[in-house]
Amino acid sequence: MKILDPDGIAQLSVKAHPDQPDFNQTNRGTVYTRSWRGEKAAIVTADMTIPLWIQREPDQGERLDEPVTFGLAVTIAMPGVTEIYEQVRDRLRDEQRAQAR
Repeated sequence: MKILDPDGIAQLSVKAHPDQPDFNQTNRGTVYTRSWRGEKAAIVTADMTIPLWIQREPDQGERLDEPVTFGLAVTIAMPGVTEIYEQVRDRLRDEQRAQAR
């Protein structure tokens, strides 16, 4: 699986952090990190969204009939801004409730 660069990421004045594995290295592993950083990153607004695209690669070797469970963890960090964590958590909770209906 791959985490692709989000559309419009350059508009946020951030770019892929150089201290992370490149796509060739991550294709062979089961756990990896993608990170985008910028010293002059754009201001994040209250209703802003950044879609993350996860790309599944074709099966290697023998085909599996059972579903494969995977996890995805996302962290947003803004120095000096702590309320973003509560805001993101609340929005995710609202999204989950809406999907459950």
